[in-house]
Amino acid sequence: MRPLDIIRQKRRFEMFNAKSKDKVLELNEFFGKYNMEYEETIKKTFTYYDTPNHDLEKSNIVLYKTQIGKFCELNMATEKINSSFKYNVRTNYKHFTKQIKPMDKILRHKEFLIDNFKAMFMSSINFDPEFLMRKLQVAYVIETTSKEYRSINMTGLKITYSFDTDVYTNHYLNQKVNANILTIYQHSSTKTDENFEDLISKLTRYCKELTPTNETKIMIARKLSQKQYDQIQKAKADKAKIQFEKSKQKKKK
Repeated sequence: MRPLDIIRQKRRFEMFNAKSKDKVLELNEFFGKYNMEYEETIKKTFTYYDTPNHDLEKSNIVLYKTQIGKFCELNMATEKINSSFKYNVRTNYKHFTKQIKPMDKILRHKEFLIDNFKAMFMSSINFDPEFLMRKLQVAYVIETTSKEYRSINMTGLKITYSFDTDVYTNHYLNQKVNANILTIYQHSSTKTDENFEDLISKLTRYCKELTPTNETKIMIARKLSQKQYDQIQKAKADKAKIQFEKSKQKKKK
């Protein structure tokens, strides 16, 4: 995606398989008579930080480092999303950013962390930002390979399709899981909103491989890695139960 693009809104989908990409692009061309331009393949890494007790997650705050090539940025933002509106919005949204060097440890930027933790927790009377900062550790890493396509039609609707192959690493559970995600970004003015909604509606109707989601990438990472962990734990418990029953039967004999 071009650095100067202004994203007005976006829609995100979970995809059952990578082959859905071809179908989405074909449907887009069929319904909208769009001119499609291949953009590029981009690799991105998002490193999320939290405390061992998930203090930031419980407070609906995300602290993460974004790295795209040599560009690296430290972010702190409000996470909670209100989906009761026509478009998903973040209530009381706050977002602080600082450009840093790719190899920087986040604790090199103490002032950024302390000042913005204070802004996030300004209603807390006994809040100690330095104490919270000392407990921070890597919680999740999201490695993304994005294939991005720019699309434009005669109505002036400008969108970017970002087909992402994600690898989520949950450092709490020591779990790694993959996912295919599609995010569609609208760049054009409000007069093209109806066309954008029409396109999304048709894709959702005719491409059943897509599952609409209001979740952010970190929410998806938490959900999928926890699901995988629970499945593994259940399999271990079931295996232990079977072994226990077999040992009981042997003793009876």
